[in-house]
Amino acid sequence: MNLDKKLLLLSTLLVFGFSFSQTLTVADGSSITVNTNSSISVDGLQLAPSAAYTIAGPNAFDRTSTPIVVGDNSSINRVYTMTEVLSDYLGVVTISYEDSELNGVSETDLVLEVQDGNGVWNNVQPTIDQTNNTLTYDFTELISFTTVTASSVNATLSVEPIEINDFVKVYPNPATDYLFIKSNLNYQSTLYNVAGQRVLESSSKQLNVIDLPTGVYLLQLKSENNGISTFKIIKK
Repeated sequence: MNLDKKLLLLSTLLVFGFSFSQTLTVADGSSITVNTNSSISVDGLQLAPSAAYTIAGPNAFDRTSTPIVVGDNSSINRVYTMTEVLSDYLGVVTISYEDSELNGVSETDLVLEVQDGNGVWNNVQPTIDQTNNTLTYDFTELISFTTVTASSVNATLSVEPIEINDFVKVYPNPATDYLFIKSNLNYQSTLYNVAGQRVLESSSKQLNVIDLPTGVYLLQLKSENNGISTFKIIKK
């Protein structure tokens, strides 16, 4: 195939969309542009932007069957991840799934979950096609994300803050170096990241978070009376 024909083929792919059966890697210095009325599909994840959208390298798309767990809540067994944030995306996101991947979630309860570059999960109510096993949502406001999956509307991955009560206060929030717990009671503190992993445990009322990555965390405080308070913490 000569160079002109190769360029014509590449141009045609960019206009009519891409289809991949496995992961996609965009090398450093390279990019893929998906034009309006086109789409790109990576192993069941389809992006159909409402305006021409460029995916710049380096970036890699992957799919895993390991669910995301946040606290007691879990996603389905299909998770799409990107090594770099897809910024300022506008348009349709569709994910396919198998019945065997639902992880106990009823199809009618499915919500689409996207995680932004700060590790914050947001869920939206998608169009559910139970015949073709797809979830579709049209983002009409700009979003940025690195991970896409689904969960139950009754057990989403979003970390909801619980109001500060009269018995315990946690400050400052956002925090850069230390978190302080103000209370007349003693607490056992456990800090979780958005993946539900325990990253810190302490019985002190001063928590050193200097070395923790920037992002959102869930702080669970268990008092000497076995009372539990939970706080959403932002680490800068």
